[in-house]
Amino acid sequence: MNQKNIGQFIAEKRKEKKLTQSELAKKLGVTNRSISNWETGKCMPEYELLVPLTKELNITISELINGKEDEITNKDSNKTIEKIIHVLEFFE
Repeated sequence: MNQKNIGQFIAEKRKEKKLTQSELAKKLGVTNRSISNWETGKCMPEYELLVPLTKELNITISELINGKEDEITNKDSNKTIEKIIHVLEFFE
């Protein structure tokens, strides 16, 4: 997992959706500084933001974590990861 690659991937996908950092931040309930920090690889999104972020960018969690598009998208795998994240949120 390479934070810099992940950040570049987030920026690329955000731009493909024609969203500014501020617009994406508003949709996710974070600051545009948070988006900037993710995109520069300074930090990663909190795990509770992974599902909303991937839905906004129309990518899978696997793609986000790998910092690139999957050649073959495994929707079942993505749903499993989403369930794990929801369980983790429960224990928070």
